[in-house]
Amino acid sequence: MNLKNLPKLYQYAVCPFCCKVKALLSYKQIPYDTVEVHPLNKKEIKFSKDYKKVPIWVDVDGKQVNDSTPIMRYLDDNYGKDRVFATDAKAKESEDAWMTWADETLVRALPPLIYRNISDAVKAFDYITKEGKFSWLQQRTIKYSGALVMTMVAKKSAKSQGIKNPQIHLEQCLETWAKALGNQDYLGGNKPNGADLAVYGILKSIEAMPAFRFIENNPKAFDWFQRVEGMALLAA
Repeated sequence: MNLKNLPKLYQYAVCPFCCKVKALLSYKQIPYDTVEVHPLNKKEIKFSKDYKKVPIWVDVDGKQVNDSTPIMRYLDDNYGKDRVFATDAKAKESEDAWMTWADETLVRALPPLIYRNISDAVKAFDYITKEGKFSWLQQRTIKYSGALVMTMVAKKSAKSQGIKNPQIHLEQCLETWAKALGNQDYLGGNKPNGADLAVYGILKSIEAMPAFRFIENNPKAFDWFQRVEGMALLAA
């Protein structure tokens, strides 16, 4: 297949917001190409005038869609016949609320745990830079400068959220999600909805990191995670 004729996702390989989009792409089996963005100079997205973050989706006709949830909704509207996002008013209200929770609570629970000190941050960036397929020099630049920056950002984030123990906070988030599932296989009922794929993608982003053990330690959340992975036919 000629990748030049595929739509492109501009991303960081382990960005939780990018992983949200990739979860829906995999679930709907939408072919696409990825462009890894350099996290320091962001030269790959200089074409984007007003939006300087990832993810960015550029369709084959050149249409640009920014930010994870708008991209997910755009893909659901324009690719494939089977809808992911809820259309029933009551189900949509619940789905929207959990999409917001995923972006405002769950995502923000991760940095204080992953980057809680320089040592952990360096380990995380060691994985991140390898996933991103950077050159040897780029890897080292990103690894150490990124680790320093993210450690400071994580401490500031934890303080602003009132998080004293990042581990306990993430465990509480996972329990909140487990309770939301109730007796259903998915929040969407018998198949994943938009919120299922968003939460799954966010947690998928740390699968290769030590912090993923907290997901594995929550039986209900981990069982759900594996069900979504099986449904979506997602590759590790």
